Amino acid sequence: MIVFNFIPRFSNNAFAQSRSSILLNIIRYNLPDMFWFISGILFLRFIWFHNHKEQNVYILCFYLLGIIFEISQLSKNVPGTFDFLDLLFMGIGAFVESLLYNIYFKRRLV
Repeated sequence: MIVFNFIPRFSNNAFAQSRSSILLNIIRYNLPDMFWFISGILFLRFIWFHNHKEQNVYILCFYLLGIIFEISQLSKNVPGTFDFLDLLFMGIGAFVESLLYNIYFKRRLV
């Protein structure tokens, strides 16, 4: 909103306000973390496309890094708030990505 404040049509009244609901909160707060996590996995798959052993090692390290970062938010030293749903959706995203990778790409490479 701050970026578009210089354009009159993007004032505060231009965006629709909605009531808070569980689905809206999941879309607003948990899906961005899941998409961030999936994009990191896809980036690592892109870099080490032909080296499957190195690819798996780096992706496993990325999984651990994401989990550690989310759990470390329980302390006051790391900014952010811990949310179990973030871990759940990051796990769901990683699982779906690995299924799609195994179905569409790994079978074609063999």
